[in-house]
Amino acid sequence: MHVVPRRFDRARIRRTTRRTGVEALLAFAWAALCNLAIELLQSSGGFTFALKPALFLLGSLLLWVAMVAVWALTGRLRVAAAALVVVTVLIGYANHVKMVLRREPLYPDDFAIAPHAGFLEEMVGGGTVAAVAAVTVLLAALALVVGWRWRKRHPRPPREGRRTLVRALVVRLVVATLAVGTLVYAAGFNQPGNAVRAAYRLGDAEWASWSQEKNYTYNGFVGGMLYNLDVPVMKKPDDYSRATMEQIAARYVAAAQTTNATRSPTALDGVNIVVVLSESFSDPTMLDGIELDEDPIPYTRSLMEQTTSGQMLAQRYGSGTANMEFETLTGMSTSQFDPRLMTPYQMLVPRYDQFPSFVGLTRAWGYDRVAVHPYDTYMYRRESVYPILGFQDFVDRREMTVRKRIQGSPFISDNSAFTEVQHQIDTHDKPLLTHLVTMQNHFPMADSYDAPMTVRGADGSTEDDAEAYLRGLSFSDRALRKFLTTLSESDEKTAVLFFGDHLPPVWPDHVAEENGPVGMRETPFLMWSNFLTFNNPQPVTSPVFLLPLLMDQLGAPLPPYYQLLLQLHAQIPAMRAGQLYDGEGSRLDPDELAPEAQQLLHDYRLVQYDLSVGQRWSQDAMLYPRSTEDQPASAASE
Repeated sequence: MHVVPRRFDRARIRRTTRRTGVEALLAFAWAALCNLAIELLQSSGGFTFALKPALFLLGSLLLWVAMVAVWALTGRLRVAAAALVVVTVLIGYANHVKMVLRREPLYPDDFAIAPHAGFLEEMVGGGTVAAVAAVTVLLAALALVVGWRWRKRHPRPPREGRRTLVRALVVRLVVATLAVGTLVYAAGFNQPGNAVRAAYRLGDAEWASWSQEKNYTYNGFVGGMLYNLDVPVMKKPDDYSRATMEQIAARYVAAAQTTNATRSPTALDGVNIVVVLSESFSDPTMLDGIELDEDPIPYTRSLMEQTTSGQMLAQRYGSGTANMEFETLTGMSTSQFDPRLMTPYQMLVPRYDQFPSFVGLTRAWGYDRVAVHPYDTYMYRRESVYPILGFQDFVDRREMTVRKRIQGSPFISDNSAFTEVQHQIDTHDKPLLTHLVTMQNHFPMADSYDAPMTVRGADGSTEDDAEAYLRGLSFSDRALRKFLTTLSESDEKTAVLFFGDHLPPVWPDHVAEENGPVGMRETPFLMWSNFLTFNNPQPVTSPVFLLPLLMDQLGAPLPPYYQLLLQLHAQIPAMRAGQLYDGEGSRLDPDELAPEAQQLLHDYRLVQYDLSVGQRWSQDAMLYPRSTEDQPASAASE
């Protein structure tokens, strides 16, 4: 009596299996199409489309697995297709914009600011954001409609009985579990023996430690994202131990005692310290391949001739503000971390309750400490990072006393930012450390000013931004002059460190080719005080050395950590992307360094490891005593 139902059941199962197989193939084709769209958006952002077919298929396969997971969970292929197209448009466009604005791709940690994506409106314009949103909705709706019509033309056989329904739910649950498990396993891409990484290796993947552009170009967006997941911070030195760190600490404690024997312990009494990171501030007259009608920074140039100054070597061209902040405030070079640790503010500092820094040092000296940034707090997780570094207050654009913009610029002016710094100094009774990160010259700049400055040598695609940038520089130059004039008339002692974080991404390729990697990463820095005069020209210098140099110029007693940094600066004044440079910006061969330089570099790497992800055995002696809560929030095993 059950023969007919069983035959019917087998036939239904065969039809369902065939149908599911066809839908799975269609889903893979959809995933491949979405992957292609991401790659095309990436290449249109300035990267070359050079993805190998095998690696493209691997990336498409992983997107398909993600799509299958949604399909199994919802039971609707059209929902999974719509979800994938939404992710494709949003991620693809965000990746495209980041490459255009910052010359770098999207990283996994960038998703931390996804809830605050409204800043894109200021960067690319509300009309563009609205258009992208409309396209996203349209494509998602199209996917839903096409899927619905497919279902109407190819309906599934009706499920008869509770047993059939339960079996279908179990199959979906198993498939969803397998798909999610596969994605979780793929996320362990950088773990030893990972099969997904092995598959990429078989597909002839090329991983470039110091070029994320190559990682994303040659291995695809999906491969590039996997390569940057769960990255180690820094390789543990072979001789790292408590005994080793105690020996190193003793060495620089003794050296600092010798240095400090001739220095007054009251050198910083009542002295305010202002650190100014000026967004995209550079000296365009140093660039070959362009001609300017006027000097945009005459005051800064004349001041640099009168005080301690030089050229800072940035880690990147066109981006990297938060990393220059990190290096300056901590004395730790990102060149010594794993190259995939793109932003310590997002990937390292939040692991801890407190993090060793100059801010903590001034706390030990009895300073008040405030950070000022005329933009939003969430960028690079500053709202959580600044307290960990030791800042008491963070003044963002909502809390500033003056928030003026110049003409059509979307960003608060440097003059307003300096006014806020002066306000903070005036309203604090204790000596004050103020850390200012400006925004006026942030990209994009086109149409910001009524009278852009003429430049020859910029091509049509960047000319408007370049000319507006030059005019913005001239406004920054005037704002700096006004600020320092005000400080010079004050009775309060104040010392200022001023530097640009990187060049703006407004110069065409031929300018980059003519100036080379060093020339495209040099920005001015200077040190100024209203109570002391110092004029010591400096070599090309990394930001990790700037605050030790300022303390040295002020004649302040040096903590042993800064003693180490100054001795290293005398031998190796600049570091970038695993490379070492002399004072002229020429590469140094690590194997040909003098024994003293090799020892200093070795000690520095050990101290950086210890203070960043190690046990901080050297901190009490090298920098300042740890408080009871200044312990790693999680065990450091890198």
